[in-house]
Parts: sequence; structure tokens; C-alpha cells
Amino acid sequence: MTIDRSDTQSGAPPAATLLFESPVALQDDVLRRRIYSPQSYAPVRNVAVVPIVHSECAALASWYPLVWQRRQRGPEFVAVRALLNDQRAQPPAARSLLPLILRAYPFVLDPDQTAGPDAGRMLDDVFADAPTDIGATITTVQRKLSRGTTSRFRFLDQFACDVTVTAEIGEAVAGLDALEPWKLKFEIDGHCVEVPDLLVIRPSAFEDGRLAPLLEKHGMPCAQVLGLHRISLFRAGGLLAMAKAFFRANRETIQDTSSAAGPRQMAEDAAASDDHRASALS
Repeated sequence: MTIDRSDTQSGAPPAATLLFESPVALQDDVLRRRIYSPQSYAPVRNVAVVPIVHSECAALASWYPLVWQRRQRGPEFVAVRALLNDQRAQPPAARSLLPLILRAYPFVLDPDQTAGPDAGRMLDDVFADAPTDIGATITTVQRKLSRGTTSRFRFLDQFACDVTVTAEIGEAVAGLDALEPWKLKFEIDGHCVEVPDLLVIRPSAFEDGRLAPLLEKHGMPCAQVLGLHRISLFRAGGLLAMAKAFFRANRETIQDTSSAAGPRQMAEDAAASDDHRASALS
């Protein structure tokens, strides 16, 4: 997974969307590699914006805004976990609540294929920077899939099965001209913090009946997406509070470091002054 770090703000990487870094085919020597828990990988812990599907809305809407993000191929349904790509900017109680695509990591769908049930499975070739366990090989010595592999595949398959309907709902909403930009941009302690290209459903679209045909066509998945999308927007306030706390903690850490260094610097200056006087007297 890669993170766009083109933003020049200091303090933490700006919010970016989950991408895959170096997918490789699941064959030959790759099958002997060891995988670790998803939280062992920095992108899983830190990535702010994650693609999601309709079947996970109920769990995620309790903590994150569920919105669309503009893409070349069309709007993509996503969960905004934080305003910054840093786990410390996420609500502490929700840090273990991972969307399906992160629960499946480091297994991913082939990025060169359209996401769906027919997309191939691959391994994102990344380093586990903070292993939480001894891990497990992808296959056993009997060349069967290990338990860790099969459990990740279940999460990946669920995402793959639901992503097509989720994308159709988003495209249909966009086709009705029911989406409008949602500016999630703040100035915090001199830092410009923004999650770009977000889209939400216009309030008027819920009142004028234009969404009714979508409910008839897609049924419960559409009802979940539209309803939970609307009520989840209030979670942005919690993300703003966490971002403010993140920068406040950084500022206090810098101040504490400066205070601790002060006496040492004064002692060093005094010693240098004594040496200078001694040299002058000699």
C-alpha cells in the first residue's frame, strides 16, 4: 500500500486513500512466505481513507463518516478513519475496528482487474514493521492453505462479492446528480488538514423522492448505504477532536523536550565559559 505524501504540512502525513504497494502472484516461493496480523503492517494501522462495501456499513458508521470519494472511474464508497494518516489521530476505541479490505491484508485483489468475485487474489509484498505475533506461512508443509490464510481469504471474498453492488449504488446516486462536494478541511495549530475529493448526498435528495427508484432496484443494500451514510456524517466531529488532540500532544512533546534540554544547555554554556576564562588567565 502506498500513501501520497506530496502535501508539505508538518506533524503527520496528510490523509490519503488505501492503495496497494507491490502486489505479487500467489505462486511458487511466495506461498512459503510468512504473514502476520493486519495490525502488524503500518499502512493498516495508519491509512485514513479505506474503500468499503455495503455489508459493513452498520459496524463502521458507529465511528466513521461513510462517504464517496471522487475517482477517475467514478465515485468510490469509503470510510474516513481519521483526518491524518496516523493511528494516533483515530478514535482509540475504534482502532481495532478494521474494514474488510484491511482485515484481509496483506492479501489483496488484483489491481489490474475490476474488483469483484472474479478478480484474482494476490499478496501485497510489504514488510511487517511491528509484528504482534510469530505469524504463519501462507501454506503449510503439506501445501495446504494455513488457517491464517483461509480466514483472510474469507474477508477478501466478502469484499469482492459486495463491491459490485456497492459501486452500482454509488454510480446510480451520481447519475441522479444527488452528490455534492463535502469539504473536510480544517486549520489546526497552523496546520492545514484536509481529506480531499469527498462527496455526500445532497440533503434535498432525501426529500424530493429521487432516490426511491434506487431502493426499489437494490433493496436492503441500498437502504443501508443511504441511511447509514447520512447519520454517519456526524462522526466528523470526533475525527476533528482527535486531530486537535494529536497536534496538541505533539506540541506538548516538543515543549517538554525543549524544557529538558534547557538545563543541559545552560550547564554546557557555563562549562564553556569557565574553560574560556581559564584559558584567558593562563
